[in-house]
Amino acid sequence: MIVTKQISSSVVFAATFVLLLLCLLGCEVWAQFEPNRECFCKLQGIIDDCRCTAESIDDFNNYEVFPILQKLLTRDFFRFYKVNMEKTCPFWPDDRQCLSKECGIGYCDDEVPSGLKQPASISVVRSELIRTSLKNDSLITQIGGTDSTCEKEESNAFDPLDTTLTEGDRRQLNDMDWHDENEDKFCDFEDEGSADMHYVDLSRNPERYTGYKGDSAQKVWTCIYQENCFKPNMKFDKNFLVHPNSFGMCFEKRVFYRLISGLHSAITISIASNSFKSSHVGFGDGIWFRNTELFKNRFGTKWTPEGPQRLKNIYFVYLFELRALVKAAPYFRKELFYTGNPKEDAETRKTVEELMSTLKKFTDPFDETEMFTGVEATARELREEFRQHFFNISRIMDCVGCDKCRLWGKLQTHGMGTALKILFSDLPTSHYKTQDGIVHPPFQLTRNEVVSLFQSFGRYASSIREVDEFRRVLT
Repeated sequence: MIVTKQISSSVVFAATFVLLLLCLLGCEVWAQFEPNRECFCKLQGIIDDCRCTAESIDDFNNYEVFPILQKLLTRDFFRFYKVNMEKTCPFWPDDRQCLSKECGIGYCDDEVPSGLKQPASISVVRSELIRTSLKNDSLITQIGGTDSTCEKEESNAFDPLDTTLTEGDRRQLNDMDWHDENEDKFCDFEDEGSADMHYVDLSRNPERYTGYKGDSAQKVWTCIYQENCFKPNMKFDKNFLVHPNSFGMCFEKRVFYRLISGLHSAITISIASNSFKSSHVGFGDGIWFRNTELFKNRFGTKWTPEGPQRLKNIYFVYLFELRALVKAAPYFRKELFYTGNPKEDAETRKTVEELMSTLKKFTDPFDETEMFTGVEATARELREEFRQHFFNISRIMDCVGCDKCRLWGKLQTHGMGTALKILFSDLPTSHYKTQDGIVHPPFQLTRNEVVSLFQSFGRYASSIREVDEFRRVLT
């Protein structure tokens, strides 16, 4: 009898402990096992590597930011994007034969306002390099200025100065020049004046289901994750190539993975939100619908425990690009956003100002100053590796077989690359320093970079809103 009572007491104690533990873990644990809620179990609490919660982002985006973006991104300045769609895939042969009519896009060079065709750029950081150099004669010589004493000095007649360069010296100097010009180049995009570039009206070519799938699409993402993402130490995760994730990585490599995962997830959200079903009788236009099964398969736990985390990575990219916009806000506020239509331009500037003021209210975005710290040589090397990996991914987008998918893939990597450029170009690892140690990155943003950044941010804002719609349908 005593033994029975002891066993009963132990069972009661164990059951009480389990119930208490489940209560402490709360909704996140229950959501893992509750039908149709497992997709959303990670969208609670703090966003990894940031300081805010998913719930705060939902409210802020859906009720304040998204409505402004809807107005802004249909303005002439932002809806026309210039792109080269004919660049060949640099990694493998691709015939780009997408059989769906939804894959196609149309150019609109003749419809673009004349003001947009004029060369324009925004000085994101106004360099103090020249002003600083005037205070330091030795620095003038370093940046290409002229020292009067050097001008008058002549070469010694019996021991003349050797001004010749070996072929090896020339190659090394060329490499140095290339590095200086490309250190802040995160994407492989041509100059906007290139004859191969054409305008596309993004409002007429929305990102949605096109029917593009199969080996071609899978090959692109496999190449991105397996060959161009940072990989963890295999002692932490032996299954990374099967189920990619950020476990076992340092902070910078986790950021890189979450950016790419967030990009992939946002594209999936666009497809799931705007899927197409053909007519049952084999003809007709069919219907567009919200594909809840696709959503559950990609973001649930049926195939991989990483599914719910993929949704969370969308929020991470949202915060990342939000931070870039806020950082460049003083310069966007001075921009004319010129198209040649005074009324249109005034409305665009007004809406940009409204957006910048709204974004500034969000006090806990991503903090880029925590990246690439520590020993400078190591940090510089990691930053360059980070840049090269992303640059390579931007080139992979030319391997996408579907025109519309390739368009949005190129635009969103361009936008993310612009955010990287804004956030990281003035970190201590930047190449451009004066002798006082102050960083002065002398770069500008082209109109295409501005358009891609705003449009890319718009895709993540739209994705977060769509996640809320899926939550309403599924729960």
